[in-house]
Amino acid sequence: MAALTIRWRMPDSMRRLCAVHPAGVVGRFFAAVALGGVLSGCSYFGYYKLEKAETLPQEESDKVPLPQSYEGAVELQGPAVAALEVAMRDFLPPGTKVRWKDGYTPLEECLSRRETYDALVLPYGDGLFSVAFTPVIERCGLTTAILDGGAEYVVDGRGRVLRVR
Repeated sequence: MAALTIRWRMPDSMRRLCAVHPAGVVGRFFAAVALGGVLSGCSYFGYYKLEKAETLPQEESDKVPLPQSYEGAVELQGPAVAALEVAMRDFLPPGTKVRWKDGYTPLEECLSRRETYDALVLPYGDGLFSVAFTPVIERCGLTTAILDGGAEYVVDGRGRVLRVR
């Protein structure tokens, strides 16, 4: 039985494109650019992967003492914790960097860290929470005075930001 052979001639315009690299690298390049555009598009829609907290190995973890009592601890009820989380994600989303108007890099780095801020959570009204963030610049070793580094949020029990100031 004879094998069927089909001969096809590539159009000149396509041949010129592939002449750059006969192995078809041009086609792979365009495919990679298209795929990269689609995958990076997720970042434009606010998708990001939350990183899991760093934990110690079991041997080291066993050496860390646990408190004997929770006397003096700050207690936040479940809805208050949820309101704090919603407000913090809106105020300083994971992975974002603060840009200061003067471009002062140490201050930008300081304000980009969540541990710089103190938070106050006040339940009031019918399922409403006021959440206020205040930066404590001294935690970064800076003495710069800033007047507008914090924010105040009103969050409802359904996790919606109702007001920002």
